[in-house]
Amino acid sequence: MRAFISHNKADRLTARLLAVAIVEQGGDVWFDEWSLRPGDSITGGIEGGLSSADTFILLWSASAQQSHWVGTEIRAYIHRRVENRSLRIVPVMLDETPLPVLIADYKGFRLTEDMSLTEIAAELLEQPVDQEIARILQTRLLELLGDKYQGHDPLPYVVCPECGSPDLHRSSAYSIHGHYVSIECKQCHWSEGGEVP
Repeated sequence: MRAFISHNKADRLTARLLAVAIVEQGGDVWFDEWSLRPGDSITGGIEGGLSSADTFILLWSASAQQSHWVGTEIRAYIHRRVENRSLRIVPVMLDETPLPVLIADYKGFRLTEDMSLTEIAAELLEQPVDQEIARILQTRLLELLGDKYQGHDPLPYVVCPECGSPDLHRSSAYSIHGHYVSIECKQCHWSEGGEVP
């Protein structure tokens, strides 16, 4: 996915956080703060961003409704969408301001306390939020711990490192040689075993 985030400067922080969430989950974003350098043409940069995007994300608010730039970006992308029906338009409503007539038909999101920007990014990229984030964080934690892990569990997994499922089955066995533990994912059947120190 290559996204263009259309927003008013009053909603810049939300736009920035959404852009970061999309990139963290493997998407690509044209975002003016990242894509335009001093001396670049603003209109040329926006035109390039709009023409290269396959997903137009509209951060909609009372401020966006008053913005000439946001209105221009909407019209430009709708023109592209008429010619190429594979392009997506995704409104993200930041307040109760009614969507423009030409955008109201597209399924989007309402940003609330129950819907985070990370969840919106995951849905845009069609990724399971909780499992994928848990898998990424667990992998990073195990990398950071490396050989320094001082716990008693030789298999410190919270989710499956392969599929991200939290449905793990642990078992242990004792023999004259020691105490062994194993773990298996009930979803993808990944497994690992080790000796308890």
